[in-house]
Amino acid sequence: MRAVVALFTMLLSLAACAQDTPGKFAAGEYYEVLPQAVAQDDKSKVEVTELFWYGCGHCYHFEAPLKKWTKEMPADVALVKIPAIWQPVMEIHARLFYVADAMGVLDKMHDPIFGAIAQQRKMFANRDGRDWVADDAAIAELFDKNGADGAKAVKLMNSFAINSKIKQGQAKQRAYKLSGTPEMVVAGKYRVSSSLPGYKGKAEAQQLMLEVVDYLVEKERAEKG
Repeated sequence: MRAVVALFTMLLSLAACAQDTPGKFAAGEYYEVLPQAVAQDDKSKVEVTELFWYGCGHCYHFEAPLKKWTKEMPADVALVKIPAIWQPVMEIHARLFYVADAMGVLDKMHDPIFGAIAQQRKMFANRDGRDWVADDAAIAELFDKNGADGAKAVKLMNSFAINSKIKQGQAKQRAYKLSGTPEMVVAGKYRVSSSLPGYKGKAEAQQLMLEVVDYLVEKERAEKG
């Protein structure tokens, strides 16, 4: 009888240890829990949101692993992109994203816009010595060159529909407490950023971010039951 009790006690102890064991990626090291969860647009899926900037070299290099991740993304996961805005020039870049999306040509314009802004810088003129400002003619040329309607793109840039998208994106950015690029949010609850301590000194920090995202997606699934 004593042996049975001892065995039972040991099993309880092991179970308690298993519950206390931290996950593969610890909060505060690899991700942060948002102080208040933000409602997802599609509650039937686990939303993964990326905050990016077309003028960010890190975001440009993040595109390749992100595209690979997206192709392997489970059916119950949805990727949502939000262009970051905390400077006037970034709002112009965000408008390019929303315009391409509104025209239904984001798939073919996303990479060319990134190339023009993050790499080539050919479509911008340094007018005031501080900001790179898009020129209407250059925007039209960029869209036309890639099989889209350049004149329509320029017309939409300051339209009511795009202004609304800008406000919605800024509201989400504030709610998610995002302040750098690229950063990701899982299920409106968890912020993933390579600026966190767990990524310091890691050569493959961006790939590690996606591994953390996968971990958090699984965490969300487990919590939903």
